[in-house]
Amino acid sequence: MSRETAIESFKKFQHTWVEQLQHHLNHLRSVQNHHRNSATGDEERLREAVERVMELCREYHRAKLATTEKDVVGLMAAPWSSALERSLHWVGDWRPTTLFHLVYTESSILFESRIVDILRGFRTGDLSDLSPSQFRLYTKP
Repeated sequence: MSRETAIESFKKFQHTWVEQLQHHLNHLRSVQNHHRNSATGDEERLREAVERVMELCREYHRAKLATTEKDVVGLMAAPWSSALERSLHWVGDWRPTTLFHLVYTESSILFESRIVDILRGFRTGDLSDLSPSQFRLYTKP
């Protein structure tokens, strides 16, 4: 699946999801008001309405995780956000290049923690086990 397809698919999912969330939240408010104003109150209906909203949120996070595995940078750019939301990301100091800084820092920390094992010739199970010629073959377009 291409990067564009994964993001476009998530955008469509999110649009539908927001509509469903609105519907379920309205239903939850209605059940809550009925529960509050009723002498007996229907705990089970209230519990079911809350569970539907919670399941919808879990579904959103599963879809977001699946999209993240396909295109984390595209997802972090949030192309479905409004211009105002995107500007607030920048004002709040979130820039797409921040992701590169995070990855660089984490990879440096990981490399430093494993350098002794690498120098001793222990296998690490990652790309550092490749010889320069193997690495060139792996990275060849």
